[in-house]
Amino acid sequence: MTISKSVKSPSTGLFGEGAVPASSGSNARLSRRTLIGGALAAPFVLRSGRALADEPLSVRVDFAPWGVHSGLHLSKAKGWFKEDGLNVDLQDGTGTLNTINLVAAGNVDVGLVQLGMLAIARSQGLPVTSFAGFLRKGDLATLVDAKAGPKTPQDLAGKKIVCFANSPWAPFVDVYLKRIGLSRGEGPDKVNVVMVSPAAMVSTYASGAADGFMSLKEFGEPYVEQARPARSLLAADVGIAFPSYGLIATDATLAKRKDLLAKLVANQRRAWDYIFADPSHIDEGVRAIIANRPDKQLNFDILKGQTALCKEFVDTENTKGKPLGWQSPADWKATIAMMAEAGQAKADADVSGFFTNDLVGA
Repeated sequence: MTISKSVKSPSTGLFGEGAVPASSGSNARLSRRTLIGGALAAPFVLRSGRALADEPLSVRVDFAPWGVHSGLHLSKAKGWFKEDGLNVDLQDGTGTLNTINLVAAGNVDVGLVQLGMLAIARSQGLPVTSFAGFLRKGDLATLVDAKAGPKTPQDLAGKKIVCFANSPWAPFVDVYLKRIGLSRGEGPDKVNVVMVSPAAMVSTYASGAADGFMSLKEFGEPYVEQARPARSLLAADVGIAFPSYGLIATDATLAKRKDLLAKLVANQRRAWDYIFADPSHIDEGVRAIIANRPDKQLNFDILKGQTALCKEFVDTENTKGKPLGWQSPADWKATIAMMAEAGQAKADADVSGFFTNDLVGA
C-alpha cells in the first residue's frame, strides 16, 4: 500500500494487545495477569516421543508481515525448510505478548518475538526461553522529523511524543527520560509523552500532530518514509538494554524437540546470512513475504527498507565474531539490570534461565 498523510498504523500495534497499562506517573509495570492469563487458561501441550522431521513445527511471528520476517518467508519460498527436513507452519501474529502466551500455553511450538518482552515474561513465571537471537542490539527508538526534528535526545524537551499503552516502550519511558536528564510532563523542560491507541500513533505523527513517536527504528523509519520521513534516537545509545528479535520456545519443547529446533536455527542463520550478503537478496526476501501473503496488500518499498535496516541490529559489542543466533550472557545481564531498574524484574534473577546457546552450534 502507499503511505499518505492519513497513514494508519496496524490496529493491534507492533507489540500486541494488553501488553502494558498506560501510566501517567512513574514506571508502568507489566502485570503477571496480563502476561500469563492466556497461558494458564490452556494446559501445556507436551509432545511424547522423539521429534520427527515430518512432524509439523508451528512458528508464529509477532505481528502482521514486516521486514523482520524475511528470513522465515525466504526459507519457505526457496524450499530451504523442506531441504532441511522441516515442516514449518508459518503463522502471522497479533502482537509479541500474544505470541509469547501462545508459546507458553503449548498452542504454538516456536515464536519469533522481541526478546526484551520475553525477559519480562520469564520474570513473571512463564517457562519460555530464547534459543536464538538474530537482532541482538536494542532497536527501541524515538522517531522524529528527519529535517526539522530534535537532533539529540535532550532536544526532546518541550516536544510532544506519542506512544501506545501496549508498547514495550511504556515501562521504560521514565527510565529513558531520566537518563537523558528530562522528565515526563508539559512545559519547556519536559517531554509530553501522550499514550494513544495503536491505530492512532503513526497517523498522529504523520499528520504533524506530534513531534515524534516511540517504536522501532527498522519498523518505523520505512513505514513513514512517504508520509513524513523520520530519523531515530535509539534508546540503546543511552544504555537502555532491550534485545530485539529471536526465537523462543517452552522449556519442555526445548527438551523434547532440541534436534528439530537446532535445524531451525541453522536454517534461519543461512537465510539471514544470504539476505545480508547482497542487496538483491534483500529483494528476494521481500518478494518471498509478498508471495507467501498475497492477500495482505503489502508495500514492497516499506518491506525492503525494514529488511535492510535489520542488519544494523544484528550485533552488539559482545556478539561480534560469534555466529548469528548466539546470545551474550553479558548482554542478558544488562537486560535484567535494565528490567530491574524499570521495576519489571528482580535484579538477582538467574540470567541463565532466560536464554540458551545450546542449539546455535559453532
